[in-house]
Amino acid sequence: MSIVRTPARVLVLAVALSVAFVALFLEGTPLIRAVVVPLAGMLTAANVIPHLVRSRGGARVVYGSVLVGLTLLITAETLWVSTLTLGVDAEAIGNAMSGLIAGGYLLILVAAAFALVPTARRDPGGMLDAATLAVAAAAALWQAVLAPSLHATGAPTSARAYSFAIVVILSGATGIVAGIILNRSAPRSARPVLLYLLGALGLALAGNVLGSAFLDPATHAYPSWIDAVWPVSYVSAWAALAHPAGPDMLAVTAQGSRRLTSRRLLMLGLAMMITPSIAVVRDLAGSYVDWAGEAVASVVIIVMVLARVAQLAAAHRGAETRLQSLADQDSLTGLANRRIVEQRLDALALRVAAREAPGAAVCFIDLNGFKQVNDTRGHAIGDELLVAIAGRLARLARSGTDDLVGRIGGDEFVVVAEGEPEATADALVARVHRALEGTFALSDGPATASASVGVATARPGEVSSADSLLTHADGRMYQDKRARRRAVAT
Repeated sequence: MSIVRTPARVLVLAVALSVAFVALFLEGTPLIRAVVVPLAGMLTAANVIPHLVRSRGGARVVYGSVLVGLTLLITAETLWVSTLTLGVDAEAIGNAMSGLIAGGYLLILVAAAFALVPTARRDPGGMLDAATLAVAAAAALWQAVLAPSLHATGAPTSARAYSFAIVVILSGATGIVAGIILNRSAPRSARPVLLYLLGALGLALAGNVLGSAFLDPATHAYPSWIDAVWPVSYVSAWAALAHPAGPDMLAVTAQGSRRLTSRRLLMLGLAMMITPSIAVVRDLAGSYVDWAGEAVASVVIIVMVLARVAQLAAAHRGAETRLQSLADQDSLTGLANRRIVEQRLDALALRVAAREAPGAAVCFIDLNGFKQVNDTRGHAIGDELLVAIAGRLARLARSGTDDLVGRIGGDEFVVVAEGEPEATADALVARVHRALEGTFALSDGPATASASVGVATARPGEVSSADSLLTHADGRMYQDKRARRRAVAT
């Protein structure tokens, strides 16, 4: 809408709508108060539709879930209006209203969860932290406020279960949004949008908590002023949708994964302690404690913390694997680096000297004219060519053998092979030249490559080392290179 094209206008209109709805609610008749809430909900739902029409993929699931969830909530509130306008018995529609409200909140939680999927893939640990804190907050609210209030009013088991489910659902959705904000998982432009959304969910949660805390034991009703939070909650959700940066809240930043810092570790520790601490304090004071709820909450929180520890262990193992790979592989081509080539060659030389291997052949490969590629086509293209050549040379390693192909310098490659020296060496040189035949498809066009090759061998019983074999192969490679230059000159 043109009236809300800027963030400032959204804020001003949100404040004006909130004041107007609250004034109508507090000063109006019971019918006006009953009508105000669904009207505020309709305003929000109407603003979801354009987003739903324009969105695709996961965003469509998010907005669709929000729209259906709001529709269920509005339907429940409209049923309440019918008790005032049509004389419908409130008790007769009580179960239907409870089901609609629970379903509406559940769909909003589903929308929040779908919005979280890209962030969870990038930063599963951070999102698990947020979920753990949300569950801990819900458990604390239940133990400190809701369970004692419902117990004092003699609420039936079904009412307690319903209240507990609502608090868990809203706490989960609130925790998800808070986690996205705290982890900076969305663009900076989306921060006001997420804060509006956090306000909407926080007000809905506060309304349910206050409703249970101020429940009258005799009438099982709570003060009407508490219902004033619902239109304000809807207006806050409307502001999130009307804000120009609304779609940005579903975008994901490219920041790296968040580690388990000391502060996060302290928060997880508090999450594990807070509910048991509330239960112990209330028990020592002689107050009611829901020990069954305490047991369930503690088990869930402990499982989530253990899942976080398992995730950290897996990340640590993955980091070790990556570090090992970086230590063993050439970063550009993925072939073995010089350190691994020398280690494997030394080990092979020892086995050959002890007559435990039939012999060894070391093929030293130096590309011809590679500097010209870098100078004329750029280093990026030169890197592409190296990667393409490495891919072909990697296939020189014979299956079922310990052959090794490595890159030990800029355009220098080495092949280490075990076998009868002369036959292995001759076959290896021929295979190297065949591997470089034909063109290489690069991003700026085709390229060709050739190489000068030198081979050094070791026979059974002959004492040698990686350094001596590489030096001999390097020397013979230069002999081959000089012979090629003389042939070109002639």
